[in-house]
Amino acid sequence: MKYFAALILSLLSTAALAEARPNFVFVLVDDLGRQDVGVYGSSLYETPNIDRLAADGMRFDNAYVAHPRCLPSRLAYLSGRYPASYGIPGFQDRKNTKHALPLEAVTFGEVLQEADYETGYIGKWHLGKTGGEPLYQGFGTSIMAGASGAPPSYFWPYEKRGGDDSGKAFEPYTGGQEGEYLVDRMTDEALQFIEDKKDSPFLLVLAHYAVHTPIQAPEKLSDKYRDKIREQKVLEGGPRSDLDVAVDNTGQYKTVQNNAVYAAMVDSVDTNLGRIIDRLGELGLTENTVIVLTSDHGGLSSRGLDSKRELATSNLPYRHGKGWLYDGGIRVPMIVKWPAGIEAGSASQVQVTGTDHFPSLLEMAGLPMQPDHHRDGRSYLPALKGGDYVRDPMFFHSSLGRPSQTGDTRSSAVIHGNWKLIQWYSLVDESIERTELFNLSQDPGEQNDLYTGQTEKAKELEALLNDWKKSVNARLGQFKKGGA
Repeated sequence: MKYFAALILSLLSTAALAEARPNFVFVLVDDLGRQDVGVYGSSLYETPNIDRLAADGMRFDNAYVAHPRCLPSRLAYLSGRYPASYGIPGFQDRKNTKHALPLEAVTFGEVLQEADYETGYIGKWHLGKTGGEPLYQGFGTSIMAGASGAPPSYFWPYEKRGGDDSGKAFEPYTGGQEGEYLVDRMTDEALQFIEDKKDSPFLLVLAHYAVHTPIQAPEKLSDKYRDKIREQKVLEGGPRSDLDVAVDNTGQYKTVQNNAVYAAMVDSVDTNLGRIIDRLGELGLTENTVIVLTSDHGGLSSRGLDSKRELATSNLPYRHGKGWLYDGGIRVPMIVKWPAGIEAGSASQVQVTGTDHFPSLLEMAGLPMQPDHHRDGRSYLPALKGGDYVRDPMFFHSSLGRPSQTGDTRSSAVIHGNWKLIQWYSLVDESIERTELFNLSQDPGEQNDLYTGQTEKAKELEALLNDWKKSVNARLGQFKKGGA
């Protein structure tokens, strides 16, 4: 009898645990800058649903990514490891590597799947070719994922028009209909996944291709922002004007948020987030669902000194943007909503980075930590609970720049508390060409280089960064003229 009683209690406990486990909806917006969101200060882009998420959850004001470009940043999110520890130099190797995320790497999808979560991945993967897609990395459902970093078009059938090189950014996908927009379609798929899995704990990663180039949006929505720009008496940006572009000794950068089509893309992402929030409420899942919204790096705001590419947004007051290790490239919006677990309307000043999501999701799910896998991640659950939380140093290694595109060059950096040190490498060899030191609390725009004036602090951070590079065998990609 004692055995059966114990068995019944065990079964009841297991059932209760399963019921208590939160669902996860992880929304990753591509190229979304920290300043592209209303709650972070944008006066042009309208993001009422992201702002609503912040009002119901916690806004992180010092959230970073582990790398300023798409592929390595996504690797860090999923694996809890710095990209340098996998020997990923960046864009150049992606073209020659079948699986940028090694198949032996363990993702948070795999761990949650093993814990009986239903797992789904919808959207931009960018981490593996055939045989390396989400289905092989812990996700039981995979839709619109593939190796490509951007769709040929945001309009159905999501192909380039009028050329022999027409093709899809994701494979295979046969759904959709005339006139639809990709952000809407991906959200339709996300809502269907939630509906199908609502009776089990689930993890959904919704990885938007937006707001990455090509800069395309429905015309009516773009017109809304053209009118708003005129009302603000601001010159409309985009391919027609460069009067809003400034130049310094490192490159060109956009100074005003005035691209109407890009604004419409942000609006579309926001509207579709609202659809997900509302559907969770209709299904009675709000209280026990964690929603994380963030980006893979800073907004596309910078280009090389000789480049004429269209720029999407401005990250000011943060310096530069996508591709750079200045804060404009690695500081991102991050909002977490969990009604059952955190205080609504709170804001956190703690530092977090992209590797930290893996252990955080595990801890929120009540699962054991797996430090051998997410070795570079630190759970930010204590911060969500309002407790004391101070992150240890954050490291960055951007080993292949694109000076003629986004304007950046090869670099490494460390942030420890208020201090940040950046090493910039030569274009022709592996020597360090210059080093910069900034006090981020006093100089968030990184305009006042203190390297020569803070010798002891510089030595301290240099030692931290050099030791870390040695520990992960950080290497540099081969620089190619024109950017790789």
